[in-house]
Amino acid sequence: MRVIVGSDQVGNPLKRVVLDYFSSRGDTPLDAGGLSAETAIDELEIATRVGLAVASGEFQRGVLIGATGQGMSMAANKVPGIRAAVCHDVQTARLSRACHDANVLCLGAWMLSPQQLTPILDDWLSTDFQTTSLTTPPEALEQHAAARRGDTHGEFARLDPLPFRLGVALSPRPTAFGPLLFTGRLEEGMRLAARKGMEAVELSLRSASDVQADELLALLQETGLVVSAIATGQACIEDAICLCDDDRERQAIAIHHLEAIIRLASRLQAAVIIGGIRGRLTGAEQEQDRQREAAVETIRAAADYAAQLGVDVLLEPINRYETNFVNTLAEGARLIEQIGLPSLKLLADTFHMNIEEVNIQHALQGAGQHLGYVHLADNNRLAPGQGHIDFSQVISTLSRIGYRGYLVAEILPLPDDQTALHQATRMMHSLLERPAPSVTFDEAAQSPSQLRLRPA
Repeated sequence: MRVIVGSDQVGNPLKRVVLDYFSSRGDTPLDAGGLSAETAIDELEIATRVGLAVASGEFQRGVLIGATGQGMSMAANKVPGIRAAVCHDVQTARLSRACHDANVLCLGAWMLSPQQLTPILDDWLSTDFQTTSLTTPPEALEQHAAARRGDTHGEFARLDPLPFRLGVALSPRPTAFGPLLFTGRLEEGMRLAARKGMEAVELSLRSASDVQADELLALLQETGLVVSAIATGQACIEDAICLCDDDRERQAIAIHHLEAIIRLASRLQAAVIIGGIRGRLTGAEQEQDRQREAAVETIRAAADYAAQLGVDVLLEPINRYETNFVNTLAEGARLIEQIGLPSLKLLADTFHMNIEEVNIQHALQGAGQHLGYVHLADNNRLAPGQGHIDFSQVISTLSRIGYRGYLVAEILPLPDDQTALHQATRMMHSLLERPAPSVTFDEAAQSPSQLRLRPA
């Protein structure tokens, strides 16, 4: 472990003990200053030096030693990205890591003896941050600090909306799956989405051959959009390619189908969604157990293949009326932990959560580090703001848990595609306090290209 250690004049004797401790562990400690007890070292300079070294990533942890440690902590915490904690016993050291992911430990030479240092350092170094409803993710702390730094009027600044990227779910072909816009009119939908201020499109595909990658990439470049993810549920609805099918031949077809989608996603730098393609468990309990095992095996194979191509796989919990296999975020998180591959993440859909979760905010908090993508749809599956879900609380919770990623409207095209998109973009921009671009529907239809997005 790369560690940097600094002290002021008072803390210098104790600093030597800390340096020896790290050397005995086989770590590589760097002395940041304060070598002579006769030379006055400014604690602000030392604290800033250590803070910048840790924040840059050059060092994993920092230790600062002053008379009480308080001044060192205050100075270090002025450096963006630093979470410096004053600890005078084992418990506060352990909790500073578990609850706040402290990356700089501040010690008081007037408060501690050399004999007390070892257990404090042992616990501080061995404790990992724990994501619970009572802890604050480091990203949220930094986001809050950044907002406060920009607040010149002394008022509570809103959270920076930039970490969220807005998108909408479209399909290049007509489909029986309802909550998609501009089905069969992909280019029209992409052009209007771009003009309305969307940054991404999610594509719902029946198969990888639904689009031609080169032509799609050209249109993406022209519109400035990216593909956030590829949804796969149409294959189960239209072609009965469902992951819960335990027939070996059908299972092989499903794996082959997903691998083709993953290869396309790799070209588009997009994720792949495993939601409705799971299908339903049927029959007696033993039959359902076999089907579940088959589905888990296929998901594991897909996630492993995706990891090799640098593609994330998003597991989407879906409400009980559409599937009986993974309905809540907690169930999804358990399956992800069972499979144990870092390429597998959770997709939270507010429409499904409104049906299945006792409390949407608590469920999001519990998802924690597993969360990789978010669908926004109201309780009636219309655009956000057209029902009763409190989306301001959803956004606040996502910010608080440190979520960074896509917010994608997967909604019904009601009363029509254009109006639904307008409602979604207006509400989503409003939630993030961004100005929504103004565009007429006629303008969006201008300058149609001759790109062929589906094979003839």
